[in-house]
Amino acid sequence: MEQRILNARSVGSQTTSALLDTSVFIYYLEEVEPYYPLVEKIFNDILENNISSFLSAISITEFVTKPLTDGKGTDVERFKQFLSSLSIQVLDVTYEIAEQAGKLRSQYPSTRTPDALIIATALENGCDVFVTNDKDLKKFEVSELTVIVLEDFVE
Repeated sequence: MEQRILNARSVGSQTTSALLDTSVFIYYLEEVEPYYPLVEKIFNDILENNISSFLSAISITEFVTKPLTDGKGTDVERFKQFLSSLSIQVLDVTYEIAEQAGKLRSQYPSTRTPDALIIATALENGCDVFVTNDKDLKKFEVSELTVIVLEDFVE
């Protein structure tokens, strides 16, 4: 039986909504093992409209930094094309998200600002799931947000 990372919910008209961390895109676009098969399933679910997916604008900053530093602008273009081929909504940082991130950092002072902003984006936009590979972010799992760490699904 094929293991699913994200199980689509069918509660009335409500579907699973997932905020994807930067690593999910890196693993897919660079075919990073052993995570590539897992993230490929996630992106297939997105293509099939089984889940609603979101990306924080902060993740765009994180993603494009390395390729631009390494002079690989083509990787940035490939990322842009990939994003435009999917129904992934990019969410901006609002005042409410920034304030929520500040609250999270006050509760968890060791949390980096970008991570707090990304988690706050998920919470403020009512996402059910946050997909990452950062085990430290598991501490942000609350009743309204399930944090899925890819490493937990590697066989």
